[in-house]
Amino acid sequence: MRLLFISWWWPYPADNGSKIRAYNLLRGLAAHHEIHLLSFADDGDATPERIAHLQTFCAHVEAVTKPAFNPGSVKAALGYLSRWPRSLVDVYSPPMAERVQARAAAADLIIASELQTMRYLELAPSLPAILEEIEITQFENAVVQASSPARRFRARLTLSKMQQAVRTLMRRGVAITVASDGERDYFERIAPPGARIMVIPNGVDTHANRPGSASPISNTLIYPGAVTYDANYDAVRYFIQDVFPLVRQRIPDAQLTVTGGTGSVDVRDLAAQPGVTFTGYLPDVAPAIRASWAVVVPLRKGGGTRLKILEAMALGTPVVATHKGAEGLNVKHGDNILLADEPEEIAQAVVRLFSDAALRGRLSQGGRALVEREYDWQTIAERLNSLIEEVADKRQEVMAIR
Repeated sequence: MRLLFISWWWPYPADNGSKIRAYNLLRGLAAHHEIHLLSFADDGDATPERIAHLQTFCAHVEAVTKPAFNPGSVKAALGYLSRWPRSLVDVYSPPMAERVQARAAAADLIIASELQTMRYLELAPSLPAILEEIEITQFENAVVQASSPARRFRARLTLSKMQQAVRTLMRRGVAITVASDGERDYFERIAPPGARIMVIPNGVDTHANRPGSASPISNTLIYPGAVTYDANYDAVRYFIQDVFPLVRQRIPDAQLTVTGGTGSVDVRDLAAQPGVTFTGYLPDVAPAIRASWAVVVPLRKGGGTRLKILEAMALGTPVVATHKGAEGLNVKHGDNILLADEPEEIAQAVVRLFSDAALRGRLSQGGRALVEREYDWQTIAERLNSLIEEVADKRQEVMAIR
């Protein structure tokens, strides 16, 4: 089939979770289909070299300047009067719309990746379609966490519009993919009868990410994630302020490394804590993970499945995480991960891991076996391909009846 893939994220180089997902799904689908990629791109993203790389497995690659949401713009204000959430009104791109209309005429199926691309599905209502990696629970969380009645009202309005927009697409036959069971359960509660909702989890390239031969440095922890993302910042602050001091009381030479960009986030107070190092953005984080005794993932909010956990497991590095941090993953405490939520419990898990070589070995082997079995990108892409064939076959049946 000829697939039109609209991506909110420029997928190469794949240096954040959303890009990693888009890039690997594109590569997996290219083994079965002819891919025509229309992708938004920030300044400097769509260089000739990067386009050429994507063209090694995509038949056509085209970039459109990525719009930024400006809540104070006139366009965003007019969004209050729209049936769409105002963020989707503000970032709607006429140049992208023109390209979608031009390419859709020759496509067999359209995939819109992430919520910001969902409006473009309206431009090709006769095409079978998939809305890929959708997450709405974040908007529900915004209602709960609103700090004032006015903010709560706006959050409820956004949630209501988002729910209605997705329901409208599902009634039209658009299939939905989500990255976790929790997100699927949410959609099933609001979906119309007969809606197709499939969990396509995040994954890892188990061939490119393998355990190293060198021994890791003792008593070292790493958190791989940019603190410019609010959930990552909350996790890092929580661990450094509430957990890490308890670890160092028992293991005085314990070290924590935080990778990823910091942007405009002020981390000076956190970086000043004993044993803590912020590296900034690393082009390749794998060596730093392999060199650590454990990856910590003390997330307390956010959705989806956790690429940082899957990558650590593929690299053979044990993981200590909160239940929220491991949400959506088929993990088992003590076999392939250690799970704890309260500061003292997390600290105890880290100290136990540092003190028990057999436990480190068991978690390393168990994590690697899990990702090889369930979370390799090739396996995950096959699941999406099965949905593509199902959606296309269903549309043919409907057209035959008409």
